[in-house]
Amino acid sequence: MATETILSVKDLRVRFQTLDGTVEAVKGINIKVNAGETVAVVGESGSGKSQTMMAAMNLLSSNGEATGHVDYRGQNLLTLSKSELNKVRGRKISMIFQEPMTSLNPVHSIGAQLTEAIRIHQGAEGSSVEQRARDMLDVVHISDPARRMKQYPHELSGGMR
Repeated sequence: MATETILSVKDLRVRFQTLDGTVEAVKGINIKVNAGETVAVVGESGSGKSQTMMAAMNLLSSNGEATGHVDYRGQNLLTLSKSELNKVRGRKISMIFQEPMTSLNPVHSIGAQLTEAIRIHQGAEGSSVEQRARDMLDVVHISDPARRMKQYPHELSGGMR
């Protein structure tokens, strides 16, 4: 039985326009992820790991440009419209950023942020949303999910962040 390829990145190149000219941050990366696989992208600091993944998710800053092909289950993520991308990102594929604490808003509780993401990306409504958020915290071994939902990002210990 053939294994399904979930993600295929071919000849991905990332360039940024700067005041000093064009900087090529990623030079022809190829990645293949099959169903059931976990793939880690490792390398030295500044080698382009983050920019590779940001480009693959079509999340580059406005001065960045990605070329090549990023195929997720038959869709080239580099050519999708913003609304088409929103149907994929957060529902089908997600990314854990290098410093997740910068992704959390310090003025909103953990629960408010998780439930908002569930409502937006999974289209869920009602009391099931809060239960889903608690379940997510439980899956990643965050103790006492109901209490954590009421806390703010700065109240989490370093290991929970």
